[in-house]
Amino acid sequence: MISTIEKIFTFGPLFLLLIIPAQAQNIRSFGTNTENLNTDRVKTFTSKDLEKIDSQKRGTVLKRRDFNTGLFLEDYNTNTDRARVSFIYHFNNDIADPTSLQSMEFIYAFQQNNYWYEFFGQRISARLEEFSEAGANSIGTNEVQLKDSILSFGGSLAMRGQWIQDLVNSKKMFTTTSAGIGYYSFSETSQVQTYNGPGLKLDFGFHRRSTPKFHYGAKMTYQIATVKREVAFEGETSSQRSLTLSWLTFGFDLSFYF
Repeated sequence: MISTIEKIFTFGPLFLLLIIPAQAQNIRSFGTNTENLNTDRVKTFTSKDLEKIDSQKRGTVLKRRDFNTGLFLEDYNTNTDRARVSFIYHFNNDIADPTSLQSMEFIYAFQQNNYWYEFFGQRISARLEEFSEAGANSIGTNEVQLKDSILSFGGSLAMRGQWIQDLVNSKKMFTTTSAGIGYYSFSETSQVQTYNGPGLKLDFGFHRRSTPKFHYGAKMTYQIATVKREVAFEGETSSQRSLTLSWLTFGFDLSFYF
């Protein structure tokens, strides 16, 4: 019988002759796969791919055209916006009487790290019952219901969204969402009293960027403020001279970029 040692020396070299080429083929295949992996990592993007990335990650890409020559100019990406000023006209959410509450708002804003920092000032004109449930009691029997006014100023943090572009199939559409705090001064005309205090302002808007320098749109704004007047008589409590004002408006927005 052939001993174990003799078997090793007899069949061992034959085994090596069979296994080495197979391993060499695996090594070559591994090297080829590695090259393929490295090749896959270097991906070239077409202009449409870059435009899509810009639109989703950076901003909306706007086509610009020279109307004199008819030639297209370099695309404008809204991510390069620096600052803007906005003028917003607000009206009451009551469709039956939209002008019972009106306001004009001015906003200066600048962009940094995909956020917009806004500074707003506004003047609201309406009767007290449009702001507060306590309005009817405060006006009393005064038949001439003069409009009261609120002056406010403050700051907001805003973000732009582009999800609506897929919904309406337009790259020029976008949304804005903002939240801010402000100082509110309410002047009640009937009793010649002034209330002051802090407030909160929330905005949501739909806009269309028609040119690199201009957009227009619609906004919905909710505001709430807690204001207080001076003590009218000795022993008057804080709750007796305080008002909570809140209102919801819709508005038209015109904005200019520079």
